Amino acid sequence: MATEALQTETRRRARHRSAWVLLMAVVMAGLAALAGPWVITGPAHLRQLVPWWALAIGFAATETWVVHLQIKRESRDVSVSELPLVLGLFFAAPLQLLVGRLVGSAAVMVLHRRAAPLKTLWNLALLSLQTMVAVGLFSLISGGRDASSPLTWAGAYAGPLAANWIGVAAIGLVVAVHDGDLQPRRLLRDMVTGEPAAPVVITMGLVAVSSLAYSPRTALLLLVLGVGVLGGYRAYAALADRHLNLERLYRFTQAVSSSPEVEETLGRVLAQARELLHSDRAEVAFVASASGGVAHVRLGASGRLSHSDDPQSPEDEWLLAHVVAAGDPLLLPRSTRDAEQRRWLDAQAARDAVAVPLRGGAGILGALVVTDRLGDVRTFDAEDVLLLETVANHASVALQNGELMDKLRHESVHDALTGLPNRSHLQAELGTALDEVADGRSGGVAVMILDLDGFKEVNDTLGHQQGDALLVEVGKRLAAAVGDGGVVARLGGDEFAVLLSGTEENAAVRVGRRLLRALEHPVALDGLEIEIGASLGLALAPRHAQDPAGLLKRADIAMSDAKATVGGLRVFEADLDSDNPRRLMLVSELRAALNHGHVEVHVQPQVRLSSGTTVSVEALARWHHPELGAVPPDEFIPVAERSGLIGPLTTQVLDGSLAAVAEWRRQGQDLSIAVNLSTRSLHDADLVHEVARLLRRHDVPASRLTLEVTESSVMADPARATAVLHQLRDLGVRLSVDDFGTGYSSLSYLKRLPVHEVKIDRSFITGLSGHGQDAAIVRAIIDLGGHLGLEVVAEGVEDRETWDLLADMGCDLGQGWHLGRPMPVEELLPWLATRSLERRPLHAI
Repeated sequence: MATEALQTETRRRARHRSAWVLLMAVVMAGLAALAGPWVITGPAHLRQLVPWWALAIGFAATETWVVHLQIKRESRDVSVSELPLVLGLFFAAPLQLLVGRLVGSAAVMVLHRRAAPLKTLWNLALLSLQTMVAVGLFSLISGGRDASSPLTWAGAYAGPLAANWIGVAAIGLVVAVHDGDLQPRRLLRDMVTGEPAAPVVITMGLVAVSSLAYSPRTALLLLVLGVGVLGGYRAYAALADRHLNLERLYRFTQAVSSSPEVEETLGRVLAQARELLHSDRAEVAFVASASGGVAHVRLGASGRLSHSDDPQSPEDEWLLAHVVAAGDPLLLPRSTRDAEQRRWLDAQAARDAVAVPLRGGAGILGALVVTDRLGDVRTFDAEDVLLLETVANHASVALQNGELMDKLRHESVHDALTGLPNRSHLQAELGTALDEVADGRSGGVAVMILDLDGFKEVNDTLGHQQGDALLVEVGKRLAAAVGDGGVVARLGGDEFAVLLSGTEENAAVRVGRRLLRALEHPVALDGLEIEIGASLGLALAPRHAQDPAGLLKRADIAMSDAKATVGGLRVFEADLDSDNPRRLMLVSELRAALNHGHVEVHVQPQVRLSSGTTVSVEALARWHHPELGAVPPDEFIPVAERSGLIGPLTTQVLDGSLAAVAEWRRQGQDLSIAVNLSTRSLHDADLVHEVARLLRRHDVPASRLTLEVTESSVMADPARATAVLHQLRDLGVRLSVDDFGTGYSSLSYLKRLPVHEVKIDRSFITGLSGHGQDAAIVRAIIDLGGHLGLEVVAEGVEDRETWDLLADMGCDLGQGWHLGRPMPVEELLPWLATRSLERRPLHAI
């Protein structure tokens, strides 16, 4: 590092020496040109009507009354100095022309611009060289001809233009040698485009020459015309500059309004302030109340933001006292004689500056400061103060919005309950980590999805408040177990995820085991020691997937399989996801089947056990694919739920079911029908409206429709589900709890739900006669339903012995293949006609 720094410093000094050599070469060439007027003889027709002092006044006036142009980050001063030069070529001796130009230009540089001595020497030497080149070319081309000769006009064009080219080339060479970056093409382009107004000014000079040659009395008219043209052009340039500032201010407003990040907003504010005020530097000085210092955010010439938190210096204290405490803008022009202002400028190594208050929601936050206006002629003025105040006002609004957006952004990527990153944050971090793997900057990425075991039981038994406390404690334990080596996120409900970067399988498995051990210790909730476990799935990149969605999906598949393993942790394997191609195909095929009405409704009878009478049926969705054959409901219904097709599927089944009930009623059979609702359908905001619409459409009484929900679908969001169930009951629809007895909270939630019946899960009915424990459970459910005033339905009745046992226990309804297999709706009435035995109890046969 020391050697590199030494080499850099050596190169810098070499460029500095080269720039000085070139500078001195131009100075020596200019001094040598001073001898030119003694040997050069002007054209014979020159009448020397203009004395040197008049030319000096002319050069001073044109160098003072310049038009300032700002082109990107370059400040360019356009003058009409070619005008007195052309007049001098025709009406003055070379020595008078040179002396007049040097005296006039020196007066402007010393008295008006207050240029440094070295810079003044450089400019005077260059002007000497340019003047004598112009005189020499003019004399060479004109050859002493008359002022009206085209060759004389050509010489008048060639001399000043060549002088301008020499000036541009000399300045460009000095800058290039100093910066160590010589670009010939750029230098040639600057020579061609450096003074675009020069030909026009030379033409005006030739017109003046022709007029004066005709009659010297026209000088007054030409003077008035020249002052008017120059004044008008300056006014036009000022108006154009003001219009450009308004356009830039508009773009600035759009830029900061679309930037929600505070850091990005600060960068754009400083960049636009620097551009609008044509300054070299811009910064914001914030009052750091905690440390008592000043926080500086600077934008330098490189365009990069730099931050520093420094102790408050006397200069900072002086600035903040004027701008922050008093709330007043501060203008420090180059010509200031105020000692305190000059001291502050010297401390900042600045020539001039403007500072205005930067306000926030709690008052003035600090000062917005720009320093060093580009160019040597203009300095900051009152209009610049107003412009910077406008920038500060827009910046204040943008910063306040940015602070609010930062807060909202934080909340949008963090879980409100645990404070952990949420799914969106995890996916962003995962995307970055996978990019590093693809670029070879990281060895691998591991994603784990962890699902708590028994959380719903805890949540229901102790209440949501204690369930939330459990989630917070789990989040803390997982974060502590992972430490700084990964990201822990909550995906929703009782599901968490962990992201590990730069890891391999064995290390990831060790972390996974550590996570599971962290949850082995009981959690104290409401005075109870609660045991909580978890199942964890692990997927690795790039081995298992190379995109965030694919990796999360495979980790979730592994987690689902882990619930069946003893260790509670499973690494993804390809055979766990072997049916993926079929699932993808089923999505498109199922969508087409729904669009063309190829999903049919079959029904299975429900019989009253006490009389053997068929009083209701359950609607079952059936899909027969032309190539795949019969697709099981257990396969296509989950596909519908994952792909968002469950809504159209539910609507189609409801529509077909109610149409069947209406047809049966027209034929004298008053039967009810039960339709299953999925978890997504139960939480669909349009469900109640859709059910009411279909009931009206088919003119079916609401009491003839039973909607079946599972305990797990209710527990996914108990508050919302209960509200929807109450709305459905208010319509008159009957409600049933399906698969009763298999959930976590069957007994406690049953009395809170507005249901009319419960269906005992077939797992308790199958083989009822051979398992005393199942019989006890079934009898308890039937007794519970009777005490709560609920009808009890048993599904899975496969033989007459089971029918008799259920009838003896007092079960209300039965359903199963022993009573009737699922059949198309149009086959139900013929089937009923042939069931003469349904008119008396089956166990009496």
